[in-house]
Amino acid sequence: MSSFSLTCADALLRERTTPDDWRRIVGLRDHPRFLFALFKYCELIPDYFAGALYLNKVVTESARFEMLAYALYLYDTRNPGDPRTGLTVARLSRICAERNVASRGRVIAILGIMQIVGYLRQRRSEIDKRIVHLEPTAKFIAIVEAWNVRILQVLDVVDNGEAFVNAYRADARFGWDMRRRGAEALLAGWNPLDPFPELRLFYYRDGGWMLLLACAANALQQSNGREIAPVSLDLGAFGKRFGVSRSHLRRLLEDAFALGFLKAPPKNGQTILFAPDYMAMFLTWMASELGNYRLWAIDLMMVAQRPRSFVPDGPQ
Repeated sequence: MSSFSLTCADALLRERTTPDDWRRIVGLRDHPRFLFALFKYCELIPDYFAGALYLNKVVTESARFEMLAYALYLYDTRNPGDPRTGLTVARLSRICAERNVASRGRVIAILGIMQIVGYLRQRRSEIDKRIVHLEPTAKFIAIVEAWNVRILQVLDVVDNGEAFVNAYRADARFGWDMRRRGAEALLAGWNPLDPFPELRLFYYRDGGWMLLLACAANALQQSNGREIAPVSLDLGAFGKRFGVSRSHLRRLLEDAFALGFLKAPPKNGQTILFAPDYMAMFLTWMASELGNYRLWAIDLMMVAQRPRSFVPDGPQ
């Protein structure tokens, strides 16, 4: 076990955020039910991706996740009377290049995979036959909506109710409008990892997000966040769940140790022990990430003038 203070990285992280953002992040992170929400997140999200080989190839790496956000945004903001709008290879490639997310070749490859597995279909414009639009299929929309529901279930844990999920069920546009807010924030220059560059090691590699979630949750659950326990993980079985190799995960953990993010050599997954400041960064980032989803959901509920019974920024 390693003793742990949630605030041990605050001096550094506070300097990387605006005062308003820091207040909102800490308000959620220090909420008495935040750890319960984190454990719920670590239960629902990895289970959502487990065994979904093609979904993981499309989504579970930071740049691909961002690419998907733009693709859905382009589709959702289309104007049926203007063939220059909507989701096309050219428009998505341009956004990804401007945001330094992916090359045109990578965009084409990901969109190709999505068509092959039935996530996207082509539709030629009736107004301009030269233009081919891509549209998400019902199969893929169901997958995306299922992810949104899981996020809202996590947010409801903080408030010990079902306000967010109920709002989602009452409005067919709720998930789309939340995703639109996220895409618009990204297009405006927001990068959720900017204040937390140390986490890019995990979030920019296949399976890394899932690995960090699983190990962090296991390390904290025994003591409800008071101490960091060493974690033992079968890398072969874990990699099989998320479509990555054991050697890939082993190298990722070895790199984390070399950078000081782990306190002990991981020994092929047998002794994964996070450094306290790295764990604090991870939890603070989770509060930042969930806090943004929460802010967008609250805004949608306020616009719709739906009743709510929770405090937006956590304890005062």
